[in-house]
Parts: sequence; C-alpha cells; structure tokens
Amino acid sequence: MTLPCRIHRIRSHIDSLPLALLFAASLLSSTSEAAGAGGGGYVPLEITTGVDLGYDDNVIGSNAAANSNSQSSFFAKENLVLTYNRPGEQTEVRLLAVGRFTQYFDVSTDDKDVNLTASLTHNFTTRLSFYASVYGAYQTEPNFQSNIGPTNVRAPHFDTTDIFSLTYHWLPRLSSVTSYTFERVKYESATTTTTAVGLAQDRYQNTLGESLQFSLTRRTSLTGEYRFEVIDYDTAPRDATIHFALAGLDHRLTEYLTINLLGGPSFRFFKNDGNTINPYAQVKIDYQGSNHSLTWITTYGVEQPTQTLAAGATTLRSGLNLDYNLTSRIKLKAGTFYHHEENQAATGGTVVNTSTGAQDSLHITLGLKYTINKHFAAHADYEYTNQGSSGGTSGYSRNRYFGGLTYTY
Repeated sequence: MTLPCRIHRIRSHIDSLPLALLFAASLLSSTSEAAGAGGGGYVPLEITTGVDLGYDDNVIGSNAAANSNSQSSFFAKENLVLTYNRPGEQTEVRLLAVGRFTQYFDVSTDDKDVNLTASLTHNFTTRLSFYASVYGAYQTEPNFQSNIGPTNVRAPHFDTTDIFSLTYHWLPRLSSVTSYTFERVKYESATTTTTAVGLAQDRYQNTLGESLQFSLTRRTSLTGEYRFEVIDYDTAPRDATIHFALAGLDHRLTEYLTINLLGGPSFRFFKNDGNTINPYAQVKIDYQGSNHSLTWITTYGVEQPTQTLAAGATTLRSGLNLDYNLTSRIKLKAGTFYHHEENQAATGGTVVNTSTGAQDSLHITLGLKYTINKHFAAHADYEYTNQGSSGGTSGYSRNRYFGGLTYTY
C-alpha cells in the first residue's frame, strides 16, 4: 500500500524519531482499541467508555521487590477514550486521548493515568508542508518503551515529546526536513521515593535536526541527517550537548514490507567535563497486510541513565507489535518489548563503560477483542513484566489479567 504523498514527505523524519515516541503512540493506539475505540478511522469524532475487572499479582511491583511478599490485588479500571480523525484534507488533524482510573481493592493505592496524542499536517504548497505532533502522558506505572525513568519504580510522573517540522521538496527527487523536538520528564515530589527519582531524572531535552532525503529509485531512498541535542537536568549534574551524524536507507522490499536503516556516531559533551563518542543505530521493519500488520523496531545507543551515579547508559531496545484480524469481529493484538542497559561512569573527566547497575527488562502484552455490534465490544488482556538488575536496585516480576466491556458513542 502506497502512502499518500504528504505523509511520505515527512516519513523519513518520523522513522528517525526516538523509539520512545514511536512506541508511545503505538501503545496509545493499542489502548484505545482494547477499550473499544477501533474502527474510528472513518468517523471524525468518537467517544468510548468502558469498565475492566482484573487481578494483579504484584501491584506495587518494583517498590515491593525488596520485600519477600509481593502485594496482589483485584482491581477495577474505568476507561474513557476520545478519538478525532480528519484525513484527506489540506490540513489533516488526528487526536487520541485516553483517561484511566484504576482502583485496587486489596492495596491502598489508586492510579490516575492520562495520555494524549495529537498530530497536524498542513500542506502550504505542493512543495512545502508542516507537521506537528504533541504527545503527553501522566502515569504511575514505569514506562518500558521509553527512556523516561527507572523501570523498577512505580511513581507518578509526567512526560511529553513534541515535534515540529517543515518539509520542502527542492527537486523531484530531493527533499529536506527541518525539525525541532521538545521533551520533558517530571516526577511528582509526593513521597521520599518519588522525590529521589525526580532529583535524578527530571530534565528538559531540546533537539534541532536537519535531514536530506534523496529518492534513488521508486522503492529506495537515501537519508543524511544531523541532530544537535541539549539536555538540561533540574538537579542532577548530567547536563550535556550531543551531536549526531547519521546516514540511512529506506527501502520497500515488497508492496507490503518496508525496511528502514539509520546509524552513525554520536558525540556527547558533558557540562561538568568529560566526553564520549558512541555509535547509534536504528532498524525498523514494517509489514502491512490485508488483515494483519507487524512492526519491529530496534535501537542501540547511549541514553540518559536511570541509575543515580551513572553518566550515561549504553542501551539496546527492541520491540515487536502484531495486529491480526482473525475474523471481521475478532482481533488479536500481541506485543513484546525488551531492553538492556549498561551504565557508564565518569572517571577523572572521561566517561567509561561499566557493568555496575546493568539491568534487563521484558514486557509482554496479549489481547483479544470481540466486536459485538457497532456500539459494544468485549476484550480480554494479559500483561507480563520481568525486570532484573545486577546493580544496587532490585528487580521484580508481575502478571496482570483483566477484561471488560466498552460502549462507543
């Protein structure tokens, strides 16, 4: 399936975005469909409400990992999903907002989670187009798909990734994308644990990017990209500037299968002395069939560390999402996400790799949705989490089972 031209003009930029945003949008979409919001692509405005009941065998998760007894509980979850979609016009607007309130019956804690993804594409002329994407989330659960904070701590936090870009076609085969990305991570200071996490993780990130894309053939495009990133922590002494020099290839293997490769060196300069040169690589494979789709994204590079004393974290992230329409009424969704990180320590003005504080995380989701009619849908879901650490922090494992009913207006 060939993408519309205005989407293709920003595609090289989107494919080179951090894995965080790509999977955040994917998770939000999965959440809305699990809540019964699927099929809203042809309806400008759609509102879905739903109620889930479930069981969690380790509610506090990482916060209780050091204890011998995990805290299990039954729970109820109320969902509200709003979608707005206006494609095929000079100005395209898309919106997905998800609100969840989870009440645990056997543990004295409740979760309030809100996610918002909005995008706008405007074509000024046949050559010039503007793209904006705003993603924001307030949640308590750790984020396994993003470099937000430690994955073994449940703590209320806010994060946002906002992208603005201009695409211009200089020649029939040559185009450029100028972009700006703003990111913010902020933890609540409600408890001793969240305050400590916030002191180590709260930060701003600003990134300027410039990329050139050359269409070698109808199926193959070459990309060259430069990024300049500034990281400013609220408290932690990890402020840094980073330069990326990247080259990539975008190739459509078949009508349904596309592969995107991007890689190159990154040069990180710390404000408090010390610098390092590290490789960065990204591989994305996307398959869109008639009744199923599969996306696999893997990145390797140095990210902001989740350990207090680390200067950086050499990280491998890999995630796979599958959507499969078994019948016209039954849909299967599955996802698995893995990440491994090795922390870097600053020693005498230089940054060196160290295995101290290394950790691995695995997150698996399975979901089955049955559409009863155009208003009602039922679903059943399972989530498995395993987080292990060889450093000073503890790991944990967790199973969540839940199902529910939704109504779409």
